[in-house]
Amino acid sequence: MRSMRRTWVASIGSVLLVTLAGCGGGSGEHAYTLAATRACLEHAGYQARTLSNPSLPGAGGNRLVRLRKVEPLLTPAAPGGTLVPNVFVFLVFAKDAASARATENKAIRLALQTFSSEGEAVTRAYVQAGIGLVRNVFYYSPSGAVTHQERAGLSVCLH
Repeated sequence: MRSMRRTWVASIGSVLLVTLAGCGGGSGEHAYTLAATRACLEHAGYQARTLSNPSLPGAGGNRLVRLRKVEPLLTPAAPGGTLVPNVFVFLVFAKDAASARATENKAIRLALQTFSSEGEAVTRAYVQAGIGLVRNVFYYSPSGAVTHQERAGLSVCLH
């Protein structure tokens, strides 16, 4: 029985590895583009616009996406200038997966430097909660963690 269970687990593991290899970072994998993604975002009802970002330039362009269709109520006790969490996500279209990973590392470094210069002590994990990487697209939210549902909604429109 134990041998049968090990065989089953090994088979499932092999299937998962093959599936993941087909989905990530392979050299034959096509890159997502700003134009195709823009069309999907518009069709899905997201407000989005193209922008330039000199700190994190994308070889394929950058896009600002509004995640919520309804403006949340402001909290009267919130400090002035406070961003409403997860309202926007920035998409950076890199040339390939390696370039997207380099952009991610640069973004983390810049965020940690900025927080430190403002006297804020944050961890790398805190910064990573607001970012993501899918093939050649790096995305980040300046206002904190991006939920699983928000990540899934964005991923569907990456083309």
